[in-house]
Amino acid sequence: MGDGFSGIWRCTHWYPSNEHLGDDFDEHEMRVHAEGKDIIFESLPQEDGSYMFVRLTIEDAIATGTWNESAAINGPYKGAQYSGAGQLVISPDKTSMVGKWAGAGYDHKLKEMRIYTGNWEISRLDSDDHK
Repeated sequence: MGDGFSGIWRCTHWYPSNEHLGDDFDEHEMRVHAEGKDIIFESLPQEDGSYMFVRLTIEDAIATGTWNESAAINGPYKGAQYSGAGQLVISPDKTSMVGKWAGAGYDHKLKEMRIYTGNWEISRLDSDDHK
């Protein structure tokens, strides 16, 4: 079921900024492989040391799963660990997915944990077949 997804993909997610009104975004280039109905995304080495892992189960045109991210050690989030869930709609040609993520984080203004949500896009950069 996860066939046709292997290759290199870009994972972009938007999240509420701690520094200004609106959203910031984070991107990871990721290698993908299939495991049955699941597709596994694992970030390629990042210059800043950040890392992301995504496991999605494919059911027709919907991808549902979990994500884990380690922020850059020297970045504004100082290596914090984040995780959550998400759901995306897969394009008919299987070259992109668009959806939403959700995950817990600390709200510095309210001084408490809360659930954040944001937009999420994953798009194919290259296929193993073209290398």
